[in-house]
Amino acid sequence: GTVPKGGNRSTSTKTVELKIMGGTDTMQLPTMICTRVSEVRELLAERLLLEPESISFYYKAGTYVRQQLDFQEIQAKTLVKGIRSFKPEAHSWPHPIGIIGSGYNGIKTGISYLKDGNSNIVLFDRNERVGGYCWITGANKTSKLQTEFGSFHVWWGPDIYDSGKCGGYPNCYTGGSWNIWPGKQEILKHFQYAAEEFGLLPHIRFQCNISALDVVGAKDAESRYYNLTVDSLTGGETSNVACSVLFNYPGSLTKNRIIDYPGEEAFEGEIRYGMNDDTPYEKLKGTDVAILGNGAFAVENARTCIESGTSKVYIVTRRKNLASPRIPCWFVHQGPVPTPGAFVLRMFEPMYELCGMGDPWKYWSVHTNAERTNVNIIQNSRFGIGDVTFLMVAWGRLEFVEDTLKRCSRHTLHLTGGRKLTGVTVILKALGLLGDFAVDNLHGMTEIVGNFCAGDWRRVLSIDATGMNAANFSTFSTGIGTTGFVAMYKFLYDFPREFYKIQGMGLMSQLPRHKADAKLDKPAYLTDVKFAMSSSIIIEAMCPKIGFLTQRFGEYKYTMYHSAHGLDRTLEVCRGEWDKYQAEWREQGFEHEYVPYPYTRERMEGYFKSWGELMKIPLSADGPPKPAG
Repeated sequence: GTVPKGGNRSTSTKTVELKIMGGTDTMQLPTMICTRVSEVRELLAERLLLEPESISFYYKAGTYVRQQLDFQEIQAKTLVKGIRSFKPEAHSWPHPIGIIGSGYNGIKTGISYLKDGNSNIVLFDRNERVGGYCWITGANKTSKLQTEFGSFHVWWGPDIYDSGKCGGYPNCYTGGSWNIWPGKQEILKHFQYAAEEFGLLPHIRFQCNISALDVVGAKDAESRYYNLTVDSLTGGETSNVACSVLFNYPGSLTKNRIIDYPGEEAFEGEIRYGMNDDTPYEKLKGTDVAILGNGAFAVENARTCIESGTSKVYIVTRRKNLASPRIPCWFVHQGPVPTPGAFVLRMFEPMYELCGMGDPWKYWSVHTNAERTNVNIIQNSRFGIGDVTFLMVAWGRLEFVEDTLKRCSRHTLHLTGGRKLTGVTVILKALGLLGDFAVDNLHGMTEIVGNFCAGDWRRVLSIDATGMNAANFSTFSTGIGTTGFVAMYKFLYDFPREFYKIQGMGLMSQLPRHKADAKLDKPAYLTDVKFAMSSSIIIEAMCPKIGFLTQRFGEYKYTMYHSAHGLDRTLEVCRGEWDKYQAEWREQGFEHEYVPYPYTRERMEGYFKSWGELMKIPLSADGPPKPAG
């Protein structure tokens, strides 16, 4: 405040009691004797995320109530007008919050609103149940979660844990409710469980399709809304639904990249695509299979083939991507802060060396210095995660062939480098997936600005962004990223004043832009992980309050992971499955010396010690200390 001319302001302190006018809520505010009304107004507005002009202050003078003026010292007992609570109160939009899709992201968004007491939401989905395209349609019947359940469960996050819903931390011990690496049906069960626990199902319109979206109202008007044309997929009537805000979750990649090779008609075997249960499971036993591609889906298909009795699998790929064993993935997910890429690669080394997978530091996607102290990993797909990939290589049942397919002949793949893969009777294509221009068309957009459709901040879109570009790793999974995404944009919609601030600071000119490219068959919404990371970093840098939304994540993930499936339990399951595969393969007639599991309790304790010394943060293989009693 301004010091009156010719006077001094007192630095003595006092406590001011603020009470909501007409209510009972009070707040004790430490101040100085000389603190002025204008200063308290600014402080309270900042805390409650309101415009200062909306708050006014009064005091009782006998039987009268008088307004306090900005230049006056704040009264010891002050009535506050213009607020209903001393906690930030979310903005109330004229129409519901719309959520397109009830897969992982849609469920997470819906339960986040319901957890905070906002039931004015509506979800739309083409399916007849929750789960989304990825797990209902895209996943094969043999698909399994590659990351651990602790990192994936849809009720991930300290705020949801505080709600007491879904039983708190998942229990993945013997006799518990969940497996560490569940299959497709268990994943779908967990989606349904969360939706029921939070009362989400009544807010979902299943078996419908949004065929049109009209923007009604002026661009910057709060009353602007989106008129959605909603078609029934079961023969019902078309309806219109107005939404003030739209979360869009189109499922990212939903169409196979179709590539036909010369000579396919002469192959005289099965040529399929490795998703949507297109795999000829009944014809895999005793065969040799070639998988084209090396993304996470290709690695999963290799496991499926071996579990179905295939004799030998070839993964034919232009460049061999890094794969992750299970234990380094678990270690990253339990860490309270991101784990440096160099540390991750050192954890890869025992598995790579044991199984003849080469030096992980020399893979094409690894960019490092001579001392191998700094690493950036850049590749077009995520890690394929699983121990059995390495075990198959060690036993000679999986071979990575760095080449491309030139043509086919009967049961033979002729490769560009001259090699022939003979005796192959099944080809599975896992050549990548494409986006759908229908998403762009629905929003009438040719570019996306950050995560905003056509630069419209009230239409936010998120996909499982493609690729990897990282020097430090917080996660290999979706739980952390999706929780942070929903928290960020829900915050901006709950407190639009915060968005208007950063908009005025030039946000839209700072965000990355991605235009559609029809020649490359790439819609505007189909962005990579670097684009997604840049968008989030820019918004959080311009609105530091968003950082407070995730400040408990580190402690939460460390505590939750060691509760859900601690080190000993995780090693037990990993080692048990590792040994079971080898026993089954021997029973099937395959011969190979026993391969010991490379990760032991002793080795892991060494990693924990090294990580703690490197990061200057104490880390225990047994997790955080257990509460007394």
